[in-house]
Amino acid sequence: MPIYLYEHKETGEVVEVFQGMMEKHEYHGSNNREKGLWRRVYVNPNLSFDTAVDPFDQKSFVNSTVNKNDTWGDLQDRSAEASERRAQKMGKDPVKEKFYADYNKKTNGKLHVNQMKEKTKAAIEKASKKGINIDFN
Repeated sequence: MPIYLYEHKETGEVVEVFQGMMEKHEYHGSNNREKGLWRRVYVNPNLSFDTAVDPFDQKSFVNSTVNKNDTWGDLQDRSAEASERRAQKMGKDPVKEKFYADYNKKTNGKLHVNQMKEKTKAAIEKASKKGINIDFN
C-alpha cells in the first residue's frame, strides 16, 4: 500500500497515511472528526535505477542492461565506463588486463588491437613530452 502525506491546514503538522490506490484519498484526522482541516501534500517520487552498478560485479552489469533496448554501441559505452571506474580504483583495470592476457595466449603472443592503440598513444605522449611532434595526417 502506498504512503500518502497530509498536512494540517492550521498547525502545519504532516502525517503519513497508508491508503490503497483505489481508496478515496482523504484524511480527517486520527479520530475522523477533523473534516476539511487536512490537505493532501503531493511530492515528486524518488526514483533511482542503475545508479549503483558495481564495476567489479559482472551480474550487476548484466542486470543494469536488462530490458533497456540498448544498441551495441550503448553497451560498449557502459562497458568502457565500468572499465574507467575499475582503473580509477585500482590503477589498472584487472578485467581488461585479464582479457588482453587471454587474447595474447590464444593468438600466440599477438597484441589486441586496442592494446596496440594504447601502446601507440602512450608512445606518442612520451615523445611529445620530449618535444617530438608526431602527426598521422
